[in-house]
Amino acid sequence: MLKYLSLSKGIQEQIIYDRENDKENPNKCQNESVVRRNEERDVESLWRPSFVRDIEKILHCPFYNRYADKTQVFSFYRNDDITRRGLHVQLVSRIARNIGSLLGLNLDLIEAISLGHDIGHTPFGHAGERFLSELLQDNTGRYFNHNVHSVRVLDTMFARNISLQTLDGVLCHNGEFEKRSIVQFLYVPFQISMLKLKNAMLTKRILIF
Repeated sequence: MLKYLSLSKGIQEQIIYDRENDKENPNKCQNESVVRRNEERDVESLWRPSFVRDIEKILHCPFYNRYADKTQVFSFYRNDDITRRGLHVQLVSRIARNIGSLLGLNLDLIEAISLGHDIGHTPFGHAGERFLSELLQDNTGRYFNHNVHSVRVLDTMFARNISLQTLDGVLCHNGEFEKRSIVQFLYVPFQISMLKLKNAMLTKRILIF
């Protein structure tokens, strides 16, 4: 059995102290900080806060249905227990919300990012992504990355007016590439600050694929 790391006693005591004294995490993204392409649409309400709207937009996106038959790994063997991406994003959401709750972060934003982070993924897992990227590179010199395509799906193909914060979280889902010495994205540089993203989005200079 794997031994999971646990929080030190000191950190646990600090979390309990902060909760008992209603001390809020300064890194928590507030609902009123939301940034959208169209600020006049999707105004938050008491029953539909800003990032709850993002969750519902993602759940009702046609590409969300495509999670159902996409496996995380490609196998030649018939196996009913192979995880599909539909289950994967639910598990990611559950784990991420647990961590976010412990840290006092915005759980609705976390759920929106979790549910949308693979919405532009290829079939056949990362093997399919690598194959498609190789084809694209051979023919155009560019690369295909599913996290960038996920932003394209939500922001351009279906123009859901998803918040900048959710799009940023989806874009920064790049664990597969952090192991490489050189990271190349198709259109949007990964190392771009939140401020630059906000300004560029408001002036429609980037995230237009």
